[in-house]
Amino acid sequence: MGVRWLSRQRSVVLYEFASSGDENPDVIGWAPEAGSVLIECKLSRSDFLKDAKKTVRRNPRAGMGHRRYYLCPSDLIQVNDLPPKWGLLWAIGGQIIVKREARGHPERNLAAEVRFLSSMLRRAQIRIGTRPLSEWLRGENRFEAKRGIPPVRHGAIQKTNFAPN
Repeated sequence: MGVRWLSRQRSVVLYEFASSGDENPDVIGWAPEAGSVLIECKLSRSDFLKDAKKTVRRNPRAGMGHRRYYLCPSDLIQVNDLPPKWGLLWAIGGQIIVKREARGHPERNLAAEVRFLSSMLRRAQIRIGTRPLSEWLRGENRFEAKRGIPPVRHGAIQKTNFAPN
């Protein structure tokens, strides 16, 4: 649910990846102009309370995400339970309700975000084989151009051509 919700707002969304860093976000996404959003998913009160003891929660500068949210079933976490500046999302009947908007952490650990993204790109490189990732991406861009799909540009609306070739 968090992935679907965040994908409507961010151009790149990753989820449930373990990394070597201090924080392994459940969902994290980026958009060029809007920065990063982190979502921590909690299914139990004990998990939420345990999460509060992490170093990255006690020291907001150590955590990832310009905006940070907890996502949980309704009534599991209340607004007054939240750390400063955190937002709250409730899952109700397959929908996400924003109980409180995140207010932003400009003091986030940008280096941790870059390490996380680098780790994901390394994994992608391993999966595509011996070709350099930049070469593979360039090839994908050319493939889309030949099918009549314009390359995605920041701020542009991407149109998809569903007509048969």
